[in-house]
Amino acid sequence: MNGIRCFELLEDLIPAGTAKAVLLEWNGTRYVRSTVNIVIHDFVNSHGDRGDRGYAFQSGESKNWETLSGLFQQVPGWMAF
Repeated sequence: MNGIRCFELLEDLIPAGTAKAVLLEWNGTRYVRSTVNIVIHDFVNSHGDRGDRGYAFQSGESKNWETLSGLFQQVPGWMAF
């Protein structure tokens, strides 16, 4: 297994489906979008809406970017408590 990476969905992901996403990178303060777009493959019945973030790895077997666990909705700063 290659390294685990953070990603952000560029479109909705349904369980057992695929979706376009962008890899995130650490800028010293927070994770920001990189210039690397990928396709996320879900084999763990995860799901998410465009803008949600999660973790994935590039499988050494399938060569696909695969979700590791559930996705996390990004709450806009103005909505945070």
